[in-house]
Amino acid sequence: MPPIDRPAGRARIGLFSRKGLFRIHAWIGLVLGYLLYVICLSGTMAVFGHELAWLGDPAKRVAAPAAGTPRISWQGLYDRVAAAHPDLSILGLAMDPDDLRRPAWALVAGREGDLRRVPVDPWTGEAGPQKAGLDLHLWLRVFHKQLYVVPGVTGVHGALIVGALALPLLVALVTGLITTRRWWQAAVILRMGRSARLFWSDLHRFAGVWSMLIGILICLTGLWYLVETAADTAGAGFAEGPALPGIAPAQVQAQAQAQAAPLIDLDLAVARAAEAFPALVVTTIMPPRRPGHPLVLAGHGDGVLLRDGTEGVALDPTTGAVLQIRDAAGLTLLQRWVNTADPLHFGTFGGVATRILWLVAGLLTSAGILAGLIGAWLRLDRRQAGGPPGRVRMGRVRMGALATILPCLGLLLAAIHGSWVYGVVAARPKLLPGEIASIGLAPGEMAILVVILAALAAPLPLWLRLTCRRAAVQSPPSSSPDAGRSRRRLAISAQSSGGG
Repeated sequence: MPPIDRPAGRARIGLFSRKGLFRIHAWIGLVLGYLLYVICLSGTMAVFGHELAWLGDPAKRVAAPAAGTPRISWQGLYDRVAAAHPDLSILGLAMDPDDLRRPAWALVAGREGDLRRVPVDPWTGEAGPQKAGLDLHLWLRVFHKQLYVVPGVTGVHGALIVGALALPLLVALVTGLITTRRWWQAAVILRMGRSARLFWSDLHRFAGVWSMLIGILICLTGLWYLVETAADTAGAGFAEGPALPGIAPAQVQAQAQAQAAPLIDLDLAVARAAEAFPALVVTTIMPPRRPGHPLVLAGHGDGVLLRDGTEGVALDPTTGAVLQIRDAAGLTLLQRWVNTADPLHFGTFGGVATRILWLVAGLLTSAGILAGLIGAWLRLDRRQAGGPPGRVRMGRVRMGALATILPCLGLLLAAIHGSWVYGVVAARPKLLPGEIASIGLAPGEMAILVVILAALAAPLPLWLRLTCRRAAVQSPPSSSPDAGRSRRRLAISAQSSGGG
């Protein structure tokens, strides 16, 4: 990439001219390129986060059942968890009837409200050990969404920062397309074997063109996360759907005296929900947490482009009467968008096919950013080799480089600190005597995470050196452009006189 600083004496370039837009594109890439690379690559890995966690943690896998083996029922799942952990409160059950590879899960609360998850084999009903903290999938989601800048740790929600970075990425994508001459040729040309500079330049344009449409969609939904988080921070969050109904006052006292949270058989509740909402596939059941709350059965129905759990049925937990049906038709336009942004951002709306497409687009975007940084390094080498050596002004080097580097390093340090405090320390379960629970990632998940972190950190030295070298390369001082031209004329005249 050419230098961002405008050389002295050169005519001012219009902001919206091709050269002006290219300088905006170059500035974003050189100043924010590494942060954008980290966010893009972590989000790309999060697209298949469940599969990566399944690969790294044996507790997330189940053995293939014998032919004809029935899956455990919802009530059987609840009973097995309650029998294995009688001192814990069951807050939710999750089981996907279409997924044969993963266990069912129960979300439970300990003595002081600490949350844990209990895996249950959906075929044998055997409950596994409790797990606290985040698994690899959730780690990638939290890191991508907010770089582990957690309000309870730093006082600031990191989604405000990550969401704001979607705007410069969007501008970089659009200006890159506008300033790429004959972009349709850039989509098919990779000049290999000629020079490293040409190859990385071609790869930069190639990746940008092919990831453009999905990249713009990801940026727009990322900006929505910024708006959504800002509204939540201000106390004016957007509702995901209609408010859950309450229980009739006459039944609240009876529910408070009940010994078990779900007072109706859960299999009967699922049957009642199926009668009221035939298209609903229940994947989550949330028992009432206190008297007056309904029993909620959530999953996916016939709605298109909605995240799982948006649609569902609320029941009276004592009688099984249907209190509310939440389907796509009952959502307002804003509520529908709130539940659509996530599938669009991660490409989960079309199953494996769209997730693979989003994975390829994310990898291309990440590779394009990296290729742009390498290309800028090679262009800087060429500039220094082809021109007079610049004079290094150390004060400007320090201030310019530090102004770019320190915010980035500060965010990375906040991510490390937040992941430890929020993901490990705060997640430590408060166990009763004899209880066993694992914290954080399984060894296999940790190995996968190390590989991902290595890929995230690999371009950092290049970006740091590039930032420092760019700040150090300055044109030698001169009184004016005319003075420089006069000196060159005098030198030519002197050589001519000497030769005569």
